[in-house]
Amino acid sequence: MSKQHRTKLIKSLEQQLEATDDPKIKADISRQLTKLLAKPSRKGSPRKPEATAPSSTKLSIIDRITGSAVDTLSDWEKVQHWVIEQVEKLQREQRRKFTTEEVQAAIKKLIEGLSARDRAALESQNTEKDAV
Repeated sequence: MSKQHRTKLIKSLEQQLEATDDPKIKADISRQLTKLLAKPSRKGSPRKPEATAPSSTKLSIIDRITGSAVDTLSDWEKVQHWVIEQVEKLQREQRRKFTTEEVQAAIKKLIEGLSARDRAALESQNTEKDAV
C-alpha cells in the first residue's frame, strides 16, 4: 500500500468516524484506524552501546560502597564489610557453608584482588590491633 493511498484511507476513515453515531461501527472504524496509524515495530537486535575503554585503575571499594548505613563506617570497616559480603555470596552460590580454611583462603584471594588503597586501609587496622 503506497503512502498516499494510506493517508487517503486514514482521512476517509476519520471522516466516517466523525459522521457515525453507531458505537459498533465507531469501534470497527477506530480499530481499522489504529492498525493504519500504528508504527511498524523495529525488527532485529537493538543497537549495541558504544564500547568504552575499560579503566586501567581499579575503583576503590571505599568509593564504591555508599549508603546511609555504611557512610558512617571507617575505610577499613567498609573494605571488611565488602570482603565478608563476598565470602557470604560465594557460600550462597555454592549452596554450602565453608570450613574455616576455605573462608580464610577466600578472604586471602579477595584481599589480593583489592586496590592498593583498599589493602592499605585493611593493613592500617591490622597494625593498630598489633600495637594494642
